[in-house]
Amino acid sequence: MSHCKPNLCDCINMKRIFLIICCIVALIAPTNLYAQTPEEVVQRMYTELEKGNTQDLVFDMVMSIPIIGEFRSTNSVLGDKLKTEITEKGNNSISWSDGTTKWEYESETNEVRITNAVSEENKENSGNMDLVEGITSGYDLSFEKKTDDEVWYIQCKRKRSNPDKSDPKRMYLAISKADYLPIYIQSKAKCIRISMENYRLGVTEAQVTFNPADYPNAKIIDEH
Repeated sequence: MSHCKPNLCDCINMKRIFLIICCIVALIAPTNLYAQTPEEVVQRMYTELEKGNTQDLVFDMVMSIPIIGEFRSTNSVLGDKLKTEITEKGNNSISWSDGTTKWEYESETNEVRITNAVSEENKENSGNMDLVEGITSGYDLSFEKKTDDEVWYIQCKRKRSNPDKSDPKRMYLAISKADYLPIYIQSKAKCIRISMENYRLGVTEAQVTFNPADYPNAKIIDEH
């Protein structure tokens, strides 16, 4: 039985085709890895968070201050309603706001203080506030090398043209590729480290509404 042997020209042509394919794959691979620009990813994050701000959203905020230590709050948002809970050295501090009225509970004194929530500051901190939108304004965005199949890691470097010099020089974002929600947003300003993290959707009306029945023995101080 005779065997067909490829001639030298065929082998050279096959080798050339193989090299061309390898070059094409090498050029396409980075494009596939970063199919979107960091600006597009962040804009999609804004879109998803905006949905949450008008529906339901929970996130943690961590502040680390030298000598003083770390403070952590859990924030729940539903429409115009906002609940913030801080536990620090055994004291549980909880506030609820519906954009008009604010309730503040301190476990240390076992008091609930009721005040108006109509100032400009409270309006900005009401339920449907822009928690993150615009945070990257005035920054150049770039993907970090550790970006993987599940997470985009984005570095935000303050532009020289940024008029607000009090803005952090750098911020770091980790954004889930599954739902475009931020895993964390980290920054440092004047030795204070701030991290907004653990974003998730799913808040009920009861979770963000003050219920006096939950504090039957607390002293109610109505100042509104």
